Amino acid sequence: MKEIIYLEIPTPDTARVRDWLQNSFEPGTCDKILTSDGIRLKSSDTTSVVSAITEKLPNELSVFVWNVQRTTYLKVFRWGEKFSQEIQILRKLTDEVRDRFPHNYPEPPVIDLSKQSIFAALAAHYPLTVKYFQKMPNGEYDLNRAYWWEQRWREGVRNPQQPKQVIFSHHEAATSGFPLSSSSYDLIYIGGALGVIHAALMAKLGYKVLLVERLPFGKMNREWNISRSEIQNLVNLGLLTAAEVESIIAREYKDGFNKFFDAYIPNQLKSPILHTPTVLNIALDSEKLLTLCGEKLRSAGGEIWDETEFIKADIDASQVVLTLKDLSSQSQHLVSGRLLVDAMGTASPIAWQLNPKRAFDSVCPTVGAVVESGFEPEVWDSQYGDVLNSHGDISRGRQLIWELFPGENKELTIYLFHYHQVNPENPGSLMEMYEDFFHILPEYRRCDMDKLVWKNLRLDIYQDISVLVVAIVLLL
Repeated sequence: MKEIIYLEIPTPDTARVRDWLQNSFEPGTCDKILTSDGIRLKSSDTTSVVSAITEKLPNELSVFVWNVQRTTYLKVFRWGEKFSQEIQILRKLTDEVRDRFPHNYPEPPVIDLSKQSIFAALAAHYPLTVKYFQKMPNGEYDLNRAYWWEQRWREGVRNPQQPKQVIFSHHEAATSGFPLSSSSYDLIYIGGALGVIHAALMAKLGYKVLLVERLPFGKMNREWNISRSEIQNLVNLGLLTAAEVESIIAREYKDGFNKFFDAYIPNQLKSPILHTPTVLNIALDSEKLLTLCGEKLRSAGGEIWDETEFIKADIDASQVVLTLKDLSSQSQHLVSGRLLVDAMGTASPIAWQLNPKRAFDSVCPTVGAVVESGFEPEVWDSQYGDVLNSHGDISRGRQLIWELFPGENKELTIYLFHYHQVNPENPGSLMEMYEDFFHILPEYRRCDMDKLVWKNLRLDIYQDISVLVVAIVLLL
């Protein structure tokens, strides 16, 4: 018996593949016999009967399918030495599989939340996602947010819009083109997450600084991981004290593991686990860090305008004038500065204007959750982290990678992600990723999903930056 074909079929619906194989696939002149996992193909050609009888093996092909990590796989074995029209049958099988089951994520359903809840609308399509979102605080809100993110992302990839102009350049002096502003700054930061760290340091150096944030300042939906040497830079620069650094550390673990799937590699060629004890081994309380940096910024004379939206920037030879909207009062304000720093990331309208229609070439769909407790002690020691771990092969056209970071007390933050090229025909899917997450997590970490206590969720579509996305407008 010899394996003659091994195919990955990018769908979790193995039953549909088996049904197609048994009821629709036409192999040609040979007889098709149904089995529990696929089909047997029995040749009517007698030219290879002698060799088959000699080996006491049937003159047949066995075709069967199975499912691992929400991916369907197909194998074909030949029992004898030869099989009539084997090459033609395998070519036809491969072509029809690729045509019927392409590498495209299924479209999320169109739903009407005025008639049913998000849970009822999505239960048939993403059953495990709905089941475990229902167990989480704010699960209904978070599932709505994940669905909305996916719709917005798909629409943006398939129908990119001409970016709205938000940066306007003027050659004449400021006084001839703009009303004078009563507020003038050396530096204006738009974006209050990582932006506040740099803004606070510049304020301590004596610059007049304004930080603008669209959301309430200091709110984050994830922890940050960093190394000792990296966070020490903020101490060396005089922004934080050593005691303050210790106050924002939620957990420091001993070692981080890096391991990639190698089940098909001979033992002598397998690489050992890579230990990285000083990489991302510190979990920071991000909200404490932002609050602390905000206090440093204000104490050095800087200002924070949160719940304030950036509208546009007019630039001339001597200054930049920003139009901002106070979201609580809906009133607009003008402020001027010598330097505008865009800390809004790749969703920034400035980045989109500077790089028309697309500020990135590939993305990193990321989902995950914070688990308060529920893992058995022998499953994971919270003194250790998983920096990168892919425990499955390249399935459904992508390599899934896990991260696991210990947090405060018994908390574990777990991420699942992969890299994905921006593609209008196959935009990718956060909803499918969540279904992957809840389905594969027990295989990854040997846990009883119904015993886990969920704290909150993580989701994002990170951009893999291949062009400049942080815009700095410098006025001399």
